Amino acid sequence: MMEKFRSFARWEFIVAFCYFVVLLFEIEVIFPVEKMLLAPYPYVASLVFLPHAVRVLSTVIVGPKVFFVLFPTILVSGYFLFDSYEGGLTRLLVMDAAIGAACSPLAYLFVKWINRNTPEFQLTLLNWRTVFLIGAIASVWNSLMRVTLLNELDQLHDIVNAVAKVIIGDMAGLAIGLVALVFLFRLVRRGRI
Repeated sequence: MMEKFRSFARWEFIVAFCYFVVLLFEIEVIFPVEKMLLAPYPYVASLVFLPHAVRVLSTVIVGPKVFFVLFPTILVSGYFLFDSYEGGLTRLLVMDAAIGAACSPLAYLFVKWINRNTPEFQLTLLNWRTVFLIGAIASVWNSLMRVTLLNELDQLHDIVNAVAKVIIGDMAGLAIGLVALVFLFRLVRRGRI
């Protein structure tokens, strides 16, 4: 039991740091570029949300217990980096952090349950398609919960539009994160890093 705790504690700081850095990059670089390019369109969600990749990949690497790292990290990041929470620990911020932190671990457990919790499931996590499937399920759940619980949209067209934008942003962020990791692993394997 202690060995599992020690291995988790090693990843705790790395996951929190990666999430914070990627979210800061998203806020400082991606959001302004999107606002500049998509100025005439209403802004609901980022079309490339890179922190989703961190949530999914950290869940695949560490397991569902990563929720206990992601929740406080998303809570603190939201508190300090977003003006929309009015500088306070609001119910909206706590719900947003809980939704963001829970979707990937829940998707991981769902895919594990579908695979009947077999030992081969651990081997399939090395398969990028399984990682992408976990990310897709997490993205759908994330978008549905985020739009229904956090937004005050009353028309079906607006709800579907918002859900689609969140899914597109999450999946684009996950795809870019996976491609970046492939290139990083190739550089490491060739000894350039």
